[in-house]
Amino acid sequence: MNNKKVVAYSSLEMWFHKHMIHFVAFLTLSGLPILSDKFQFIAYAVGYPINYLSGNMNSEHILASGISFLRVIHWASAFIFTGMMIPFIISMFRKFFTLSIWPDRWGIAAIFKGVGEMKKNYIDLEPAEFGKMNTGQKASAWVIVVAMSVIVISGYMLVFRSALTQDLATIARGAHAISFVVLMIVLIVHIYFATHPANKAAYDAMFKTGQMDEEYVKSHHPLWYKKLKKV
Repeated sequence: MNNKKVVAYSSLEMWFHKHMIHFVAFLTLSGLPILSDKFQFIAYAVGYPINYLSGNMNSEHILASGISFLRVIHWASAFIFTGMMIPFIISMFRKFFTLSIWPDRWGIAAIFKGVGEMKKNYIDLEPAEFGKMNTGQKASAWVIVVAMSVIVISGYMLVFRSALTQDLATIARGAHAISFVVLMIVLIVHIYFATHPANKAAYDAMFKTGQMDEEYVKSHHPLWYKKLKKV
């Protein structure tokens, strides 16, 4: 029996992916009350114990304390996360043109075929003609890259908004909010498919071993397998 393994993800990719989940959670929970009044209950939940210890239980002070605390958490998480992104981005740029986010085939027909192969994999639960990533994964990867880039740029603009005009600050805030909503939608879809039974081998590779069985790659990721054999 062939038990040969194929390296699917490097230790850096696994490390970044795991910790990205933590930081996205911190940034989301701390950012929502700052972004919208509809999430002020999070700020109240944080501000209540702070003000209870200080003895000032005025409702406005509770909200202000919660917002201030969450802003510190949000900024600190953002600074640490963007710093953590640097080695990952450098690593990705070194192999930019060989990344799996590029289409295995180009053209409109290839897109429709890719969607059909996703149906075969996720609905019919049959092996499909995939590369390392399928059409949906490639599309979501590009959306995530663009959305996170806008979030980071607009976020730093808002941190230093005192140097911006009012109009520019408003644009930055709008871009930050819209890109966040887009990112959350894509991440929810991504999580659903990542935890789908048809994706178990890739899930285990990302979060456990970093490897897949060569026979599995050959049958479930034939386009990727062909590229590996050409190297």
